[in-house]
Amino acid sequence: MLSVKTAVLAQKYGHQVVIISSSFFDRTFYTFDPSITIKPLPFSPKLAVESLFYFKKLKKEIKLLNPDIVVICDNGIKGYLMCFLDLNVPVVFECHAIDIIPIMNKPKHHFSIMHFVLKKLVDVAVKRVDKLVVLSQAQADFLKFKNAVIVPNPAWSGPIAKASLNSNKVIAVGRLIESKGYERMIRIWKSIYEMYPDWILDIYGDGNQKEHLIDVVSKYKLNGVVSFKESDADIGQAFSQHAFMLHASYYESFALVIMEAMSFGLPVIAFDCPVGPRNIIKNNNDGFLINDFDDEAFVAKIKLLINDVSLRQDMGAKAYENIKRFDLDAIMDKWNMLFYSLVDVNLR
Repeated sequence: MLSVKTAVLAQKYGHQVVIISSSFFDRTFYTFDPSITIKPLPFSPKLAVESLFYFKKLKKEIKLLNPDIVVICDNGIKGYLMCFLDLNVPVVFECHAIDIIPIMNKPKHHFSIMHFVLKKLVDVAVKRVDKLVVLSQAQADFLKFKNAVIVPNPAWSGPIAKASLNSNKVIAVGRLIESKGYERMIRIWKSIYEMYPDWILDIYGDGNQKEHLIDVVSKYKLNGVVSFKESDADIGQAFSQHAFMLHASYYESFALVIMEAMSFGLPVIAFDCPVGPRNIIKNNNDGFLINDFDDEAFVAKIKLLINDVSLRQDMGAKAYENIKRFDLDAIMDKWNMLFYSLVDVNLR
């Protein structure tokens, strides 16, 4: 998203964009517009006092750049702490996360003091910025953010040829971490394999759960049926070779991979977790939203799309059209107007 949006800000609106990255890397995973400046300022403190020095360096770096607007795009604790910097320019906090407070509706998930403290930190931090931008009204309501500006992520892929959907392969894409629900997806696929042994599930992504998930695949004797593929910045070729997509996250603010899949005309089956999939998928129209934790219903919808080629092609065609409501230019116009409204107010 950062690479897409900064490119439009630079190319269409002529803004000068500088990104201060808290990560250190030899090269970026996604391609950035040549006019974009990326300044690494790695964040790797081992002690709390080192964190204080980091924020002091960060503030100094921002002051040297003398920006008209600062946008905080880091949704971890570090991002919320940045809201407390006194920068004397308008600050926008772009909130894509919903996982810093206790919202994992898993069985046996208990409220804790740490979650309480984090929620209080979030509440105080977002009140310090000039504008809080969230991806949907559902996200704002869920986090109890008042007066948030709603700017969804754009469907950046543009008009792309629809996939044929004639394959016997299903795709899943995302980080291999617990919150993405791959373990329950693999469990669901075990039931599918028993009925449709010639169908394949390809999972694209990397993460700290990869070895564990490989063990889960072996446990269910799904080797060769469930395959793990490396992350690919150009995932389009992979989407075009699959029949539909599965999404099993426990929570999402706004699932980009769902938008990507629909841009290629793939119907998507997703758990109706808090809060993202319901903002993109139109249930029973361009995909299916399954009540969270209802594995049997998830299996039933997979069976339906496997057995009915005409249904998945019809849903795929609707997905291809419906995703156009997140038009890149229209959404970036909202960002541009937001920036100018803050600069104009600041100059008066």
